[in-house]
Amino acid sequence: MADLKTTLRELSVATYIALVLKNEKIPTLQATYDINKFLIDAQKLLNIDLSAHIKAYHEGSNIQELSNILTNGYRLGEAILISRYFKFKTNDPIRWVGGDIKQKYPFDLLIGDYGFSLKEESFIIQNMGLYSLINLLTGSNYHRGLHLFNTFAKTEYDEWFNYTWKYLIGYLNTNGRWELNNSSIILRSEENLSRIVFIYNGSSIEMPIDISTNKEFMACTKAIFREKVFSKWIKDVISYEIDYKRFKQSCAETAGKNICSKINREISIENIYEFFRVYDQEYYYAKSTSNRIEILKVPSAKNFTNEIVFDGCKFEVPFTQLNIITSFLNKKTKRHLEFRNECRFSHGQFNGTPEAKMYISRNSSLCDLYEPIKIIV
Repeated sequence: MADLKTTLRELSVATYIALVLKNEKIPTLQATYDINKFLIDAQKLLNIDLSAHIKAYHEGSNIQELSNILTNGYRLGEAILISRYFKFKTNDPIRWVGGDIKQKYPFDLLIGDYGFSLKEESFIIQNMGLYSLINLLTGSNYHRGLHLFNTFAKTEYDEWFNYTWKYLIGYLNTNGRWELNNSSIILRSEENLSRIVFIYNGSSIEMPIDISTNKEFMACTKAIFREKVFSKWIKDVISYEIDYKRFKQSCAETAGKNICSKINREISIENIYEFFRVYDQEYYYAKSTSNRIEILKVPSAKNFTNEIVFDGCKFEVPFTQLNIITSFLNKKTKRHLEFRNECRFSHGQFNGTPEAKMYISRNSSLCDLYEPIKIIV
């Protein structure tokens, strides 16, 4: 299920357009909205099931933030309607497809024959794994689950983990236990046998103290304990420790060097359309912030005039965070396009496979890739 913010961002546009096409009362922009009422009304208007979102919503949510999302969505819906570019009919079906993970295209909303990918403040282009990034740029055949550090910096990754694990043992030998909210770690010794116990919400798991690699750690733990216990301890105790950061940075730098070397050496443009999120069907990238509305036409692969050439791949490691920077040159505009893939764990250090979310750099513009649609206000 998409989170509430994403759901409101997408449904606010759909609801506004549906109300106009059905010639019903248009919502008045206001400082705060009744979020629960909006969800109930959207459920009825768009004939969709939002019961899980309605149940998840509670009064403790940031009402102002959610209201701002609705306001920006309404403004974007209005801009789409008055742009004079889109030819909607009053009986056009409106479908919210943002929650469909099996979607072939990056659509969040379908209105008649028009597909829309909706954004708000985010510069994110797409969520992707490292396997997808490398496959699209080199034509490789890596599979889902490709591990950034295990594959491209295994020695450094094991050194980073081993340092962390030994630090934990030393910490427990000195302090006996660690506690934070409903998470805790204790050192248990019985008959010359010592075990480390992770505890979360009353459940626990024991593991030997003599492991030294992340592979061993993964084999004797579960994701919930890695995320809710071990990674919490790292953040609380060791994350700012100088040597911890040194090992982590060394791992990130080695992985970055090896990945960029592979991409620069094996670059292939066969899959470049998908990297740019250009598919066999055209659609529209629409973004709304508090001070700007942007609508861009993403052409079909057939109509995409490829004036874009690869201009190199490099890496950066700000604050131990590995970023893969891929640059392209638009030969027509003579301007550079720069994409940044932020490679990091989604659910805590040493837990599962790091992601590689792709963003458009702030010094680049998607107008050098897609066609801007003039907005008439």
